[in-house]
Amino acid sequence: MITMIALGPVESNSNGYSIRIGHLMDSLLRHDEVTLIEFNIAEPRGGGETRYHRIEYDAVYREHRIGDLLNRTITFNPLGQLKMQLVCLRGLWRNRDLIKKSDVVFIEGALFPFAIVLCKLLGKKVVMDTHCVNLKLAMDFKGHNRTAYLLRRIAWGPLEYFAYRLCDVIVFVSEEEVGFSESTLRMDRRKALVIPNVLDIPPLSVTDGELEEFRDKYGLKGRTVATFVGDLTSVQNKDCVNFIVDELADRVRDVREDIRFLIVGKGADAFPDPPVNMVFTGYVDKIDPVIAVTDIFVAPMRVGAGTKTKVLLFMGYSKPILTTDVGIEGIDAQGREDVMVRDLSGFPEALRTFRQREGQNISQRCCMNASQAYSPEVMRSKVDELLINLKKQ
Repeated sequence: MITMIALGPVESNSNGYSIRIGHLMDSLLRHDEVTLIEFNIAEPRGGGETRYHRIEYDAVYREHRIGDLLNRTITFNPLGQLKMQLVCLRGLWRNRDLIKKSDVVFIEGALFPFAIVLCKLLGKKVVMDTHCVNLKLAMDFKGHNRTAYLLRRIAWGPLEYFAYRLCDVIVFVSEEEVGFSESTLRMDRRKALVIPNVLDIPPLSVTDGELEEFRDKYGLKGRTVATFVGDLTSVQNKDCVNFIVDELADRVRDVREDIRFLIVGKGADAFPDPPVNMVFTGYVDKIDPVIAVTDIFVAPMRVGAGTKTKVLLFMGYSKPILTTDVGIEGIDAQGREDVMVRDLSGFPEALRTFRQREGQNISQRCCMNASQAYSPEVMRSKVDELLINLKKQ
């Protein structure tokens, strides 16, 4: 039996964290039954049936005024984190018998120190799936938000250092994060395993009528559409959109009046007065019209860690991509004609010279290579290898 401990709500296609957990679940369920213990830090939308068992705890911090203020000033909510830790401690203790019966426990991120300690006290094998190295993300704030940099470094450095020493296996999404953890957090390389994110690219299902309706709704007719997709309550995505709102949109409007920035994802209420050349959709149930209307995917990311699922998604659908070194981290983009990597100062010029026809020149070979490198089969084989090795220990 396998137990997984994660932040919730884990919902399909809601964010990169949930998407990765969904694919990991599919791989684990090929071997054994799985129980997910999730601690919801946001209100769930309400999901359907799952093939795994689910135990949910409410850890939502509902003092919105205080939470919003903290998120704006220091980019995270320590009071919300404290509530989550207390709920986690209580919930894990109630489920200690379940953990005792488990052969292995997967912990989704370093934000579960009590889970790691309890599992080790119970003699369990613990696999921590990092999703991203948060200390690395914290260091990206150094140049433009020093308060966030210092507080995040103080918070995340000890948590990840502690987790790396107690866990039996530490799963990373890229070799870059393995190298960072070795050099900065002195992680034992023998514990590390790279399991890349999964790129899932089913054929787009959207009619001409749906596409026309989508363009009409968001004022995109006759426009060159520069899209960003992401959960805007996530710190790296919110920081990225802050840059578009505060700097990029106005600079692009001066050189390309036809470009419209299409921002897709929950959390749009944090941007009540965007520039005239930006439109926010909020969360959408169906992503197909978004991908279909996109002329170029734009991700001017200043902070972030891990492999960006959003970049992989648009890469898989043959869309041109404009991003930064942070946005392309963990993805081999050398020689790829569909990816432009620029520093932030180069974004206006890259968009000024971009033409819609460029998106039609992307070779299918690029898309096939991306699909193969991040296929579900790659994750399944890595998980198979991991579970076999754990049984040998």
